[in-house]
Amino acid sequence: MNSRTKQTTPEPLVFRRWSNRGHAILRTFHRVVRIATLSMAYNLLQVQPVLSQADTLAPAMFYDLEEVETVGEQETVIYSPLLRQLHLIGREQIGAVSARPVAALLGYYPGVDIRSRGANGIQSDISIQGGSFDQSLVLLNGIDMSDPQTGHFSLDLPLQLSQVDRVEILKGPSSKKYGLNAYSGAVHLVTRPGDSPDITGEASAGQFNTRNATVTLHLPAGKTRNLLAASYAGSDGYRENTDYRNAGLFLHSTYENDRLNSDLMLGWNRKAFGANSFYTPRFPEQYEETGTWLAALKVETANPSFRLFGHTYWRRHLDHFMLFRSDPALYENHHRTDVTGIAAGAKISGKPGLSTFKAELRNELIHSTNLGEATGNPVRIGGEEDLYYDRFKSRSLISLTADHHIQLNRLYLSAGLLLHAMTTKPAGAGIYPGADLSYLLHEKLRAFASVNRSMRLPTYTDLYYEGPQNRGNPGLLPEKATTVESGLKYETDWLRADMALFFRRGEETIDWIWTDSIWQTRNLTELNTYGGETSVQITPASISPSIAPAFRAISHLRVAYSYTELSKAGDTHISNYALDNLKHKLIFDLGLQLPAGLYLDGKVMWHDRNGSYLHYETAQSVPFETPYEPYWLVDIHAGIVLNRITLFLQATNLLNSSYRDIGSVVMPGRWLMAGIKYR
Repeated sequence: MNSRTKQTTPEPLVFRRWSNRGHAILRTFHRVVRIATLSMAYNLLQVQPVLSQADTLAPAMFYDLEEVETVGEQETVIYSPLLRQLHLIGREQIGAVSARPVAALLGYYPGVDIRSRGANGIQSDISIQGGSFDQSLVLLNGIDMSDPQTGHFSLDLPLQLSQVDRVEILKGPSSKKYGLNAYSGAVHLVTRPGDSPDITGEASAGQFNTRNATVTLHLPAGKTRNLLAASYAGSDGYRENTDYRNAGLFLHSTYENDRLNSDLMLGWNRKAFGANSFYTPRFPEQYEETGTWLAALKVETANPSFRLFGHTYWRRHLDHFMLFRSDPALYENHHRTDVTGIAAGAKISGKPGLSTFKAELRNELIHSTNLGEATGNPVRIGGEEDLYYDRFKSRSLISLTADHHIQLNRLYLSAGLLLHAMTTKPAGAGIYPGADLSYLLHEKLRAFASVNRSMRLPTYTDLYYEGPQNRGNPGLLPEKATTVESGLKYETDWLRADMALFFRRGEETIDWIWTDSIWQTRNLTELNTYGGETSVQITPASISPSIAPAFRAISHLRVAYSYTELSKAGDTHISNYALDNLKHKLIFDLGLQLPAGLYLDGKVMWHDRNGSYLHYETAQSVPFETPYEPYWLVDIHAGIVLNRITLFLQATNLLNSSYRDIGSVVMPGRWLMAGIKYR
């Protein structure tokens, strides 16, 4: 929001342009807001009543006037940025790196650890604030994308980054809103069908015979808006057996009238990739194929003071793993998970604030050749003549959530809880409360604090997997944690700065531990995680209209740092995941908008990881423990905008650094790409 009012008196705040900053709502605290555009005021009144409490519940707009989006249902914005560490990443930031995978964008932010095995996000794990990849929730338009088999598949999504409208990264647990899987943080991907017909295409090619292509169509029809997207990516790989193919289709259709809003989503994704040393360097010829199907329907009434909402969804995931690509029959696993859910709730706005209630029933089942319990009724594997799923497991989860938001002068409060029960032991029932608060110290300075309880169930891989060097544990207990966080946020037109500290006390933390020459899952008695982060972002063009042109060319300059440390019961474990967190992460981010449509976006990052991995000199040699080495990464994206066409060049790992994210998997060096976008 652009304001020219004096800071000393609460004069009316007049604005005519909406910025893409989700934190802009801060500037309306204790101010009379005068909206200069009548149609914009009408849009706001359709979202929520004009109440002092409602003004601060969530950022109401994100983009410039020609692409306004209102925020109504709770899933549209994962959490209020007033209360917690929340990165809101809009289309401008996404567009600068849209040729990269979703995982790459997430890795450009502090407190987020992206650990990859393959190139270009073919399999990447998300960890937030020192948590493991199974402890971070991924949402697509408010729908939980968690796979009960393993968190390795959280980003098996039917769309690419160029088709995403907004990304939200929440630090810390959010169980009181989104349930069990939001143990240490959450990532929310938002797509939005356009209001006018539009087609966007993007294609790129580069080293190692890499080629990417996406097409996105926005097609409004009557009271519906429709987004159709198709994508393909492939490469011969940066070393032997690292080739991949990735294809996806996605539909998001919305319908709105005076009484009801609805969203329909359908998606399909297929990946096939060489998995050189993915799970053990003893077998470099590993290969994997995965497939994802998604269907979801969301509905919400339009009454601003009393809203009823609900959704139902189904997600199927197929996984075919081969230890020997040249001869799959020697050792292979087939898995099929089906997740179905139905939820219903209400949002009530009034003078006491905003209350949200939701009940959800979710079923997670798996058919497998390796995971689960033996069944007397084998199920034939699709596409295979003589192969059957001979193992099966199912569990049903019931969740009740309640959350209340209220503003008391300068104080903003949110409190709620998750009540959870399931049909199978050992989880039983549990209550997981949480509370968040923030206080406006000054018009531009806000302090916040939170305490939240969270829990995660073991995945079917944790419980049952058995392989040449891995063994699950059916007796695993759920892991639980209490997280405390506090910090400060400072905001002006041209400067944004924040800092936060957190502490998480983990109980019965699940990890894969190296014992007796095999990886086994265990509950660690106690695992405490603590750390902090800080970031400063400057937008020079917003400082003053008379600023020198050289500075106005800098669209943004951001410096961020995060630190995470673990304190565990014993130091003798060789950990595969939970104890190998990213200890230090330093980020330099520079964007330039140059004359003649030229632009440049550069990221420089330093990573220093805790822990060690088992290094193999050869596939047959005895491994020895080796600490992770710190490394620098430099990514550059540059291009020129020519009306509807954009030409771009992209370089990842420009310094050709040698590094590892997980175990002995060697990550790619310098990778050059060139491409074109059309809109």
